[in-house]
Amino acid sequence: MENYSKEYLRRCQKQLERWNAPLSEWERKRVYDVRDDDKDAPLHKCELCGCENVRYVHVMDHQFYFEEVFVGCICAGVMQDDILKAQECERRVKNRTRRRKNYLKKQWTEIDRGVYARQFRLEYKGKELFIKITSRNLHWAFCDGRSVCRYKGRPIDNFYAAVYAAFDLADPVEDIL
Repeated sequence: MENYSKEYLRRCQKQLERWNAPLSEWERKRVYDVRDDDKDAPLHKCELCGCENVRYVHVMDHQFYFEEVFVGCICAGVMQDDILKAQECERRVKNRTRRRKNYLKKQWTEIDRGVYARQFRLEYKGKELFIKITSRNLHWAFCDGRSVCRYKGRPIDNFYAAVYAAFDLADPVEDIL
């Protein structure tokens, strides 16, 4: 924490005090890219310091506080008492974003065109990914014995949503945390 001004760190601590929130030992529940699906989406405002240019949002939680707090990297590090750990986590999320961008350029191969379903295959990171589209226009993504028919809480209703869902199965964000 030595690389950041004492003023900045104190400002974060004061905001936590104003909220009557714990000053340390917060846990990161997840990190997400606000521009994950939309490169023009507005950036997030850090709830702790007020910075308005947060692309990678750290969702912080504490057992003795009533709600999650959505902050930027450095504020997450302040809340966790470990800025380097927060920076490493954010670096890994950024790398996953780059992997996803490259993954989306890959060509899927149609391996079965039956009466009742079509199936596509792609190898990614040594794993076989499959997409199945049924005659009822239901879309499924498969990887490593796991399957999903929903993406971001909604039924997968097109090939591209299935491609994104397959990526999440093959390269889960949970592995980063």
